[in-house]
Amino acid sequence: MTCGRVCPVIADACCSGKERMPVCEGRMNDKTVSVLRDTGCSTVVVRRGLVNDDQLTAKNEMCFLIDGTIRHMPVAEIEIDTPFYKGKVKAVCMENPLYDVIVGNVVGAIDNAEIEIEIQVDNAESET
Repeated sequence: MTCGRVCPVIADACCSGKERMPVCEGRMNDKTVSVLRDTGCSTVVVRRGLVNDDQLTAKNEMCFLIDGTIRHMPVAEIEIDTPFYKGKVKAVCMENPLYDVIVGNVVGAIDNAEIEIEIQVDNAESET
């Protein structure tokens, strides 16, 4: 039985209004990935399904999440090519992050204000 209350979905809130989340495309393991630059994060987070087993370090890292919970997550060494960071980096692996890669405040990360992110417009929209 449902109560009829509606809760906002954070992923929808990120894409509405004038302020857009700093999300762009990047590359990891020869795949195109969605990348978020999150200045409120202190590490790099990657979707576990994109990580090859041989990239895992056999270490876990304790992470404090925004909801106050603490989780132990596997650590991987990955190579990423994004506007925010390019090169090899240690990342914590998460099963279902909002984006494939989240670049936090790690050494070498480029701040959002230092780059211009192009917002891609669907060809159908640009022709109208």
